[in-house]
Amino acid sequence: MAVLRVEMLVSGEREAPSRARSARYARLLWGAGLLAVGAGLVVLYYRQSLIAPFNSDGGGVVLQAWAVLHGNPLLSGWWVADVSFYTTELPEYVIIEAFRGLSPDVTHIGGALTYTLTVLLAALVARGKATGLAGVSRALLAGGILLAPGIIGGTPVFLENPDHAGTAVPILLLLLVVDRWPERWYTAAAACVLLAWTDVADELTLVAAAVPLAVVAVVRLGPLALRRRPFADFRYDAQLAVAAVVSVPLASGAEKALRHFGGFYPRSLPGQLLASPSQVPGNVHVLGQTLLLLFGANRPGGRLAYLTYLADFHWIGLALAVVGFAVGLVTFFARGQDRVTQVVVVAALAVMAAAVLGTELPDLSHAHEIAVLAPLGAVLAGRALPRLTRTRRPREEAVSGRALERRSLYGRVLLPVLGVWVACSLAALCWAATWAPLPPASQALANWLVGHGYTEGLAGYWQADSTTVVSGGKVLVAPIKTSSRAVMPWESSADWYNPATHRADFIVAAPALGGVKVSTERKLFGAPAHEYHIGQYVVMTYRYNLLTKLSGRSFPGSASELANNA
Repeated sequence: MAVLRVEMLVSGEREAPSRARSARYARLLWGAGLLAVGAGLVVLYYRQSLIAPFNSDGGGVVLQAWAVLHGNPLLSGWWVADVSFYTTELPEYVIIEAFRGLSPDVTHIGGALTYTLTVLLAALVARGKATGLAGVSRALLAGGILLAPGIIGGTPVFLENPDHAGTAVPILLLLLVVDRWPERWYTAAAACVLLAWTDVADELTLVAAAVPLAVVAVVRLGPLALRRRPFADFRYDAQLAVAAVVSVPLASGAEKALRHFGGFYPRSLPGQLLASPSQVPGNVHVLGQTLLLLFGANRPGGRLAYLTYLADFHWIGLALAVVGFAVGLVTFFARGQDRVTQVVVVAALAVMAAAVLGTELPDLSHAHEIAVLAPLGAVLAGRALPRLTRTRRPREEAVSGRALERRSLYGRVLLPVLGVWVACSLAALCWAATWAPLPPASQALANWLVGHGYTEGLAGYWQADSTTVVSGGKVLVAPIKTSSRAVMPWESSADWYNPATHRADFIVAAPALGGVKVSTERKLFGAPAHEYHIGQYVVMTYRYNLLTKLSGRSFPGSASELANNA
């Protein structure tokens, strides 16, 4: 008997390294598979992104990344929007431009990369700690919901300009850290850093991540107190609550430090953030329409009525997300409910409440404001539907000395159905990738300006940054307000308006495109020397430096602004 035990121990010691090698090999295969899937998705999303129009919202961030790449890492002298993207999409754009250069393609490549990360991270968070069939099914549920964004509405929201949708990436990364890392102080510290880092770029983080994490931590402390658990059981949730709270002043301090050292100037959010009682019913209606758009279930109608079938197909994903949210809500206080599912439920509730009670979602054109609901819903579909992905291991069942995992009825039926559904979603994505690319609207204008030697001028916001990027930086078109001789302090640099270093000798008028009007500019700047009509644009040229006529050129905190205010 003793000899047999020794032989078993020796055999076990020999098999241990083999099992470790097999585990490492399996992880490498999974990693390689994710990279391959990610690369394929980037290509398909890039192709779909090309059907969305390039505009100055993306152009402004492209130019900021170009400034960072050329020696201005703090974006000194830049007015940015109320969302800076400084710690999220902007670094991504800098890397892309290091290889691609200044081009509208940067927004398409960046959108494809960001959304690919969103899909993969959502699948990983939805999977949780489940393994085998359960883990695969959960990941497929989340990935399938997000795989094929709506062509008409989803493309500009998810696959092009940075505008809140990309904030889902660091939020999902935070959820993955909280889910997978051990319940230790350093996990709470990492959560605090991630929250603060993301909050610097987008204050949506406060609603969609910081507050939900703190609320769930406090809620989970209640049952522990009722059961009079030892102090050690309180420690981790208390640490997470503190981390969420501390992240807010930490982000605020980082923003002040950036300004102190001469960094960019962010625009503040609108003064009226709360909706009036009379606006709430309309906001509820817009929220419903926006959810349809975010999940691709909106029907475009008109000449694109054939997309109705695709919208009907996307109702499956929306229904799964709604059911997942409902299950997560009903089982929120159930014993054993995991922390991440609770955080996602509170995050979804908080974002929807902000949409209904606030002023940030007046119509469908602002769908990007709550775009994070799509990945949150996908995660809930995977995590909160455990019965659809349940597998069980029999207590006593062995073949050739190894226990076998027997699939339940759900397992035998669900995986093939999920496979067919994901294949259909992939087919929809491939079809969207075949659509003809939409060239930049200002391409002809940029070509004309470059060809005729005009290098610096002015235009309304929607014609300014976009034309600069489309020209590859050969022409600098600075944005101005449409009804006055004032600079446009939004996604622009104060340096562009300095008459000592720049000379603007033309104005681009485009009243049909939301730009400045010819008659208005004649009154403000005088009669032009020449007028040229290029499609929907009118180029008005002058023989003096137009920058000398502009007001509001002083950058906040600069020496000139302090002198003007003295």
